[in-house]
Amino acid sequence: MPHKFLTQPHTAPDSKLCAFYALYHFTDGQVSRQAFIDAATNHYMTSLGMNKTDAQAMVMDGNDPSVLSLYHLRQTDEKTLQTAGVGIIANVATGHFFTVRQEGGAWVSYDSYNHQAPVSYASFAALKQAEIANGAQIWTA
Repeated sequence: MPHKFLTQPHTAPDSKLCAFYALYHFTDGQVSRQAFIDAATNHYMTSLGMNKTDAQAMVMDGNDPSVLSLYHLRQTDEKTLQTAGVGIIANVATGHFFTVRQEGGAWVSYDSYNHQAPVSYASFAALKQAEIANGAQIWTA
């Protein structure tokens, strides 16, 4: 069964909400945009002691991977990702996040900022070469 795909706009405000789009694809549409914004805002208010206005601005202008922990994800390694079959790639250098998942024998990128539809790769090695930057974080459940 195909997984949901939601294209990420290249215009504000959603152009910087890569963490939301990654979580949307990771959960197959079970996380709404507003629920993510509310949870991430609360996270910044609680963990960083920010006021609501500054916390909301941080949510809308950045992609801190710590928000992924709110959804019971943890930073891991390639071997764990391959075993789990689904994870989020967080390139903290660029602030861009996206989901990858194994479907059948292929690995599929759900990078909805850079692609208009999921992109399939014959192997994890091919996916890694094409989509995963050196130093990117890997997050999975």
